[in-house]
Amino acid sequence: MAALAKIRDLSFKTSIYGIEERIVLDIGSCYVKCGFSGESRPRQFISMFLSDEALDDYLGLRPAHRQHFGHECNESCNDRTSETYRGAHPLEYAELYELDLMAKDNNEMTQEKRLKILEERLSEYLYDVYFRHLLTDPKQRKVIVCESPLAPIALKQTIAKVLFEKLQTPSISFTNSHLLALLTTGTTTGLVIDCGHLETSVLPIYGSRPLMPFIQTTPRAGKFLSQHLKQLLREKCPVSVADNPTDLRVTPERLLTSAFLETIKTRLLFASPLLVNARDNIGEDEMNDNYRDMSTATEVHVEVWLEEEQARGIMAIPGWIRERASECLFQGDEDALSLTDVILEAVSRAPSDLRRSLISSMLLVGGTAQLPNLQNRLLQEIKRAIQTVPKWKKLGGLIDSVRFLDDLTDEDRASLSTAVGFLGGGGGPSRSGSAMDLDAADSLNASGSNNNLGAREAKGKSSKEKKVYQSSGKVFMPNCRTWIGGSLVGSLKVSGPELLRENFNGTVPDWSTASLTATATAAMASSGPSSTPAYSHDATPALITY
Repeated sequence: MAALAKIRDLSFKTSIYGIEERIVLDIGSCYVKCGFSGESRPRQFISMFLSDEALDDYLGLRPAHRQHFGHECNESCNDRTSETYRGAHPLEYAELYELDLMAKDNNEMTQEKRLKILEERLSEYLYDVYFRHLLTDPKQRKVIVCESPLAPIALKQTIAKVLFEKLQTPSISFTNSHLLALLTTGTTTGLVIDCGHLETSVLPIYGSRPLMPFIQTTPRAGKFLSQHLKQLLREKCPVSVADNPTDLRVTPERLLTSAFLETIKTRLLFASPLLVNARDNIGEDEMNDNYRDMSTATEVHVEVWLEEEQARGIMAIPGWIRERASECLFQGDEDALSLTDVILEAVSRAPSDLRRSLISSMLLVGGTAQLPNLQNRLLQEIKRAIQTVPKWKKLGGLIDSVRFLDDLTDEDRASLSTAVGFLGGGGGPSRSGSAMDLDAADSLNASGSNNNLGAREAKGKSSKEKKVYQSSGKVFMPNCRTWIGGSLVGSLKVSGPELLRENFNGTVPDWSTASLTATATAAMASSGPSSTPAYSHDATPALITY
């Protein structure tokens, strides 16, 4: 009977089309990533402002017969991109939310109205998630939401309201996004640097426990880079009519839209290595002249549509702008610290016995982290700051330990080169006592049992001390790591506190609260000890099993 019971249990194991897999949502200010737990990548990326109908309009391309991805644009498409439609729907192409969600804007928009707009937009996107992209019943699946630690509480409440009241999802688990990203590396201790669109946040994590008192943030992130790029394009990149290249004019303001800047940023920009003769406290014009003289990047011509002339134009983007636009991320001040300063500030605030473990296990995630060569440049900046900035001289003993988790160490490179040489039959560099050397010794000394036994014992010891490849490697894209971490904990049935639909009263748990609401806490306690969240002295919830 026991054997039959095991077979019956196996027969009920669900596939990705079953109801056991949870829905994993990573809701950002510009993109929503969605999919099922247990999968290696999101099913869909939903953009806030780059719809198919508006892509050409935002890029400034307006030919007489407009086409979108191979098909001609119909009347409804023209209506959606008209000035009248955009005037009536001003937020259709805007960011989903801002960090100061509850603050008043220049139009004196009330908090209730702003939250109402957020709820309507979020409802539209989540309806698309369930009924257009995932094609699943929201009433049958639990949800894991990857939350930023410092996300506005009103945003979490709105997400819960839409999922519970409009989509009738059975439960929601809000889980720390930094911790989820770290779990994809196979370790539970590290310094996670989330460089997103609105802000860059640095959170130390030790033993799966986020150290929230030491979190550091800066607005120098994707949006800050877009604003700096807009200024450079406006001042340094003139536009000419395609038929008359000598007729240069200032770039029109309406051409530099969010989507246009996003396209330039993702397709053309990269982070250049640190200048050897870089000097501090110099003027911006002198700095730009230095960049222009030393740049080796290629100038790129971008085709645009000039509205006033009703003709195609050419924007020439110099190579030094492509190469050095990201310098704004590494140049900080009192109001907005640089990426280097927030990282070292988080390390210095952590307990002294944890600093080496944190700075040797850094992980860079987020959409802006995909900027080519950003991680290598950041590594150079951190080492330079420790050596030259008086404020960080106290961290000088850690300079040899500065490392990102997904970077190869010298030992890893030697191991990989040894493996390539061995497998290819070439004379690759060998290491004394390596596992492959001992394998060869086993085959040569097969006739001697004692020698063979000793080699096997040494082989086992060496394998335990050093694997052929220790680093996690760049297996996952930085902008997907958080979602993949949510997929991982969902497949393992491990997550944060679970909020049930029947217990939702408009409030949601937050890292700053020591417990849930009384109703939710009582309901979770009555369901069994495995459903009760574990909290530390600093009110930070740990991962639990439900």
